[in-house]
Amino acid sequence: MSTVLHRQPSTGKTIMDMIQTLKTYLEDNKNEMFDLLEQIVNINSYSGNKKGVDKVVDVLEGTFKDMGLTIRRQQRDVTGDNLVAENAARISGGGLLMIGHMDTVFPPEMGFDTYRKDGNTIYGPGVYDMKGGLVVGIFAAKAMQAAGLLETIPVGFTYNSDEEIGSPHSRDIIVKEAKRSDFCFVMEGSGANGGEIVTGRKGRIVFDFEVTGKAGHAGNAAFPKASAIAEMAQMVTALEALNDPEAGTSLNVGQIEGGVGPNTVAATAKARVETRFTTMEGRDKVWSAINKIITSPTLSGTSATLKIQIERPPMVPNEANLALFDSVEQAAKELGLSVKSNFRGGGSDANIVSEAGVPVLDGLGSSGEKLHTPDESMRADSMVRQALLTALSAVRAYEKYA
Repeated sequence: MSTVLHRQPSTGKTIMDMIQTLKTYLEDNKNEMFDLLEQIVNINSYSGNKKGVDKVVDVLEGTFKDMGLTIRRQQRDVTGDNLVAENAARISGGGLLMIGHMDTVFPPEMGFDTYRKDGNTIYGPGVYDMKGGLVVGIFAAKAMQAAGLLETIPVGFTYNSDEEIGSPHSRDIIVKEAKRSDFCFVMEGSGANGGEIVTGRKGRIVFDFEVTGKAGHAGNAAFPKASAIAEMAQMVTALEALNDPEAGTSLNVGQIEGGVGPNTVAATAKARVETRFTTMEGRDKVWSAINKIITSPTLSGTSATLKIQIERPPMVPNEANLALFDSVEQAAKELGLSVKSNFRGGGSDANIVSEAGVPVLDGLGSSGEKLHTPDESMRADSMVRQALLTALSAVRAYEKYA
């Protein structure tokens, strides 16, 4: 008998009373919701700005303490700190874990640093990706608390500081907290118009490769030249040929540097590349092909090395995730909303949770668009809607695990 609904007759009136309590709380506290959002958006929390990210951590830590949650702050030396919070019902594990990141992609010198509201549109760094989602998660829990649901439903948060650079300093704590949970919601955005519940995402590998040749005078060099740039050009062409849209595999050579001038044969050249894939089989296939290209230079006197910088596994739409989606779909119908299962090419911390074998959905956060650009924006009217959907979805999903 774990939830309020289990202790009362499961009638339409009971459900509607609970929904109305959640709604009333969110509507009555809407200004507080936007005040918190404005406060954290106006703090620059670029992944490399530890001081700024830690200021966001300070604000959210205070918010969680005011809610009466137990707080654990994981100190980090290079990136911002990570934050874990949970209610008393979760101390022994189980229930829902909400996951979100506090860092953004905007460095302080970029100058995109101000929260601005224009009608139903809010602009600002990270307002959609994903400070809006952080606030949605917090107020979903606050609404549940107001309805008495947190007395019995375990709810926790893991908010990390380095998702935009691949979560290298938070992956362990995300997996640890996810494995203590029955299911997880990642509070990334819900699309331009809302309702996009993410049940799958591509995996990703970012890698560097470096070609070494032999320097020489461009006018006197023997032919064929042992040019690192010439060899890299052939490798780049071969790598780009690995793009296979039908298989869901993409590859992009995004950065190249090398050489010292037009009259010198290049001794070195470097490139940074990313590849994305929908399954682990797809990952193994493309990575094998990449290795073959890089380790088999065609120009005599050249060689190459390869190193992975970031890797995220794919979030495969499996039975557990789809069953969790059914709970969200049920909650949406009860609220008069529509949701759809969505597969995204971009990665998130949901990929990590999925690999750990814990049921997970993504895209419960605010709706918006143009993330990672100076035009990033969010729909103001999505905040209450998504918090309400998250709260009721948590109740419906927990009924399956209680």
